[in-house]
Amino acid sequence: MVIYCVTGNHIEVGHDRLDNICLENLDLHRAELEESNLSGSSFFNSNLRGAFLYKANLEKCNLESANLIVADFRESILLNASLKASIAISTSFLGADLRCSNFERANISGADFTNADLRGANMLCANMEGAKFENALYNDETIWPKGFDLEGSGAVRAE
Repeated sequence: MVIYCVTGNHIEVGHDRLDNICLENLDLHRAELEESNLSGSSFFNSNLRGAFLYKANLEKCNLESANLIVADFRESILLNASLKASIAISTSFLGADLRCSNFERANISGADFTNADLRGANMLCANMEGAKFENALYNDETIWPKGFDLEGSGAVRAE
């Protein structure tokens, strides 16, 4: 199977499916992965800058230390995904399912979490400056940084 990138860089992955495989340390800049099933795969330290992941299934994916700058995760499933130490500057998580995901030490400055589901997520990010949380759902299990203005963020407490 081949992952096609808008940049012209195409990656042969050596598998006939994209779920539960190792895709670590790869240059997937502007990869076209819309609506793909990537569940359980590891993208550790990969470059997914500007990747198209609209409505993709990334449940239980390892995105630790990945470059996710301006990537499109709109309406994607990132349930139980690890995004520790990732760089998600200006990334769109609009309407994404991020329940129980882990953003510990991630840089999410300017990222858009509008209408995302953050219930149970670890949001102890290294940088959250300018991130948008309008109508994002959270609950008692969601972990926020000390001093984070939850009330002013626009996030909504789920029952």
